[in-house]
Amino acid sequence: MASVEPGDHQTVRDYRNRGTGNNGQTVDVSKIKMEHWESLIDKKIREAMEQGEFADLSGEGEPIDLSENPYEDPEWRQAHRMLRNAGFAPAWIEERKDIEAEIDAARASLARAWLILQNARHTEHLASAGARWKKAAEDFQAQAEELNRRIRTWNLKAPNTGVHRPRIDFDREIVRITSTGASC
Repeated sequence: MASVEPGDHQTVRDYRNRGTGNNGQTVDVSKIKMEHWESLIDKKIREAMEQGEFADLSGEGEPIDLSENPYEDPEWRQAHRMLRNAGFAPAWIEERKDIEAEIDAARASLARAWLILQNARHTEHLASAGARWKKAAEDFQAQAEELNRRIRTWNLKAPNTGVHRPRIDFDREIVRITSTGASC
């Protein structure tokens, strides 16, 4: 591409009219426009800095406070700030933490039963470990059904679909634990 200086309006006009540079090269006019605007913006900022328009601004030299969510409903902002300062989060976030903790506990219990079964192989305890694994799998399935009910309800409370939690797939969890040898 031909090189064009950002302030060279005559050259830009010629390129617009012909679409090619003086030596026949194709020119990206959008790039020329962007370079022109970037230099104009840089020039304006530099002039304002030289005139001292950025001096003595509040917060100068301090990091920008990004703690406020720009997408948060302004009517709820103060309430959420008070909750955050007290170490709490909105109810739907706290409930998500509770659900995740229960899922982790259920998975750990299932993984522990699988580990016991694996360690009991070739011992006289294999039958009792097998029964324990079967009971743990049944308990996990019941817990997964209850947690899936809670997850469906929670997903309805969540402010957008981007934070929805997928439901627990019992069969996939069993495969994950039995195939990876997951431990607690």
